[in-house]
Amino acid sequence: MPYEPKSLDLTRVQIPADLNNLVEQLSEITHDNWLKQRLADGWRHGQSRNDLLKEHPCIVSYDELPESEKEYDRKISLGVIQAMLALGYRVESPSSPALAGPACALWAQGDAAAVEQLGADLPHLDLAKSLELWQTLKLTSGPFPTKIYQDLAQHVMRLGEPLLAYDIVAEGLKLWPTETRLRQLMALALLRSGAVQQALELLQKLVDENNRDEETLGLLARAHKDFANRASDPAETSRQWGQAYEIYASAYERTKGYWSGINAATIARYLNDKQQALVLANRVTEQCLQELAQGTSDPEELYWLQATLGEAALIRGELSDAIKWYTEAGRKANGRYGDLASTRRNARLLFTVMDLDPDQQQRIEACFPIPRVVVFAGHMIDQPGRLKPRFPDYLAPQVYEQIAATLKRLDARIGAASAACGSDILFLEAMLQRGGEINIILPFIKEEFIKTSVTLVPGTDWGPRFEAVLEQATQVIVASENRASGNAMVYEYGNLLLDGLAILRAQMLDTELIPLVVWDGGAGDGPGGTSSLIQHWRSHGLEPEIIDITRMLAETPPRGPEAAAAAASVPRADTAAPVPRGFTEEIRAMLFADVVGSSKIMEEQVPNFVEHFMGAINKLVAESPDKPLMKNTWGDALYSVFASVHDAGNFALQLRDLVCDTDWQAKGLPKELNLRISLHAGPVYCYKEPVFKEMEYAGSHIVRAARIEPITPPGQVYASQQFAALASTQRVQGFTCEYVGRIPLPKHAGIIPLYLVRRANP
Repeated sequence: MPYEPKSLDLTRVQIPADLNNLVEQLSEITHDNWLKQRLADGWRHGQSRNDLLKEHPCIVSYDELPESEKEYDRKISLGVIQAMLALGYRVESPSSPALAGPACALWAQGDAAAVEQLGADLPHLDLAKSLELWQTLKLTSGPFPTKIYQDLAQHVMRLGEPLLAYDIVAEGLKLWPTETRLRQLMALALLRSGAVQQALELLQKLVDENNRDEETLGLLARAHKDFANRASDPAETSRQWGQAYEIYASAYERTKGYWSGINAATIARYLNDKQQALVLANRVTEQCLQELAQGTSDPEELYWLQATLGEAALIRGELSDAIKWYTEAGRKANGRYGDLASTRRNARLLFTVMDLDPDQQQRIEACFPIPRVVVFAGHMIDQPGRLKPRFPDYLAPQVYEQIAATLKRLDARIGAASAACGSDILFLEAMLQRGGEINIILPFIKEEFIKTSVTLVPGTDWGPRFEAVLEQATQVIVASENRASGNAMVYEYGNLLLDGLAILRAQMLDTELIPLVVWDGGAGDGPGGTSSLIQHWRSHGLEPEIIDITRMLAETPPRGPEAAAAAASVPRADTAAPVPRGFTEEIRAMLFADVVGSSKIMEEQVPNFVEHFMGAINKLVAESPDKPLMKNTWGDALYSVFASVHDAGNFALQLRDLVCDTDWQAKGLPKELNLRISLHAGPVYCYKEPVFKEMEYAGSHIVRAARIEPITPPGQVYASQQFAALASTQRVQGFTCEYVGRIPLPKHAGIIPLYLVRRANP
């Protein structure tokens, strides 16, 4: 009789969030134990598994594993912890974070009680803890009630993170694709991340299904407001504003909701219908005062009541009342930057049609405590052997104090930086000390970055401090995941990605981006350094805040052992990775495209396909002002490399329009012929191919561009987060990159954020 494995019911056993890191640690240990045994048995790394030659692609460090293999180890580790809990053992973290409360309530109680507890605890979670909760939920067996997805998505939206909200709602919609509230939240996430057309299509479908509640109609009206702000044609702008007003006014008459009423009043005032604006503002004021008198314990509801009263007072021109109510609302926001940005957006709209002087506008702006976003760069601590001191370790406390004082003066609570020893880590620590959000961009894999940029000075604690800031980061992005070393182009790419991601974050919150540097005023060592990033900012009209480390060095010269160490310094060795002879490394944009429907081409149609389809593309390449540096085809697939994201994005849209606007059936081809087009950007090797002597490009970033293409919808252009960030930092005009979510790539290549590329004025 065959043996039947013993089963232990783990379906109701979930681990608390404070053990989330333990799962990852055990996963790495599991992999390392497997790896040790393989190496002891004589195995080595190979591109594919070969039992005869004892080669395996997973004979690499844990960080270099594909996400699918990491997930396999995580499931094993998760199962071990779940089994221990099911058998009655207790596993506790040495230092349980604040998230343990809501997470434990969610797992330890029945669904109804857990949902209520989560709803009560969410307002107390900042963005980092909210992200940790979401990652923990994804590791559990689920599914959870719809309200879990709704409440968590709505909470992170209030914190000003529509991209994370999109991810949460997308997971919920996989389980409940027709659930109205989830679809509304999806539309709101799309609107706040700039994907207006996608939101409009989703909302129109809800209305067509007879969902005419205030939320759906209000979001639909907001989509028309956003189109009005984008339109370049005055007639189209006027039409979109008119549509937005009609929908808000209709929603108010239907539902009597004050949210629709105040938006209708604001647009009426903007359209110069002062009488109707006053009528609506007065009615809404009366409603809100009545609701306040009845009392509410919901902090979000209290915020919107007070913010609405402020907006109504502003419409009436009662500035002191407007400031009073706006200030009260701002105090209740409690870090909900998305809500504050929405309220401020309407106030600014009213500024354009009201006779307010700059001082009055500034007083109203001050009511909305939306923090600035700071993008940071600075010098590392001097390595042993540096010939001329620039940032000796003894200056670190002074630099920290200067950074902290600058962040306080700027009212900055969101930051982006790398994490090298010295200025970077000091900045990240100062931001965390303010209770702020940090986002970290590493130029290449963590283990090698630690060796080259963190643990450089013996006897210092930069290593543990590096791990501590990474642990508390909202997100950590590795610019080049397949790089184990850096050179000028790799660091330059990391800098551009750092700046671009900070711009995207500031745009989401409609807030100011401030560059901040710790700098000695020197020219630096070329691309990829602090000076290079300063030049980039200045070329786009941004003057960074500068903390002058040369002045500090002059005011506090080394003494005693420090002076002796400085005098004994010798030139440090160059640790940059050399570029092989015959190769150059360049930051380029890549395009991949594949023909959809080619399988339906009959053999007799092949000449038509070559002449009309491929011929039309060849003509576009010849005539386009955004020509590729290199182009190639494999059957029905296209691959091109471009000098810049500007050229690649514009050419991709030209290619999409050509294919979508052509009647292929009239040319003797299947009518459904189309293209999937993907874009990515990053450092690649350029070299002369040895057989045919043509210029070629190679590297992992080209592979990443190819992996995006298969999951792109036909007739669309999808881009990586890196491409979107470079388009932002280079201030590309003509197209926008709109977030669509975190999408699993084929061939177990991981899950990455993707963006839809659209024309700026469709």
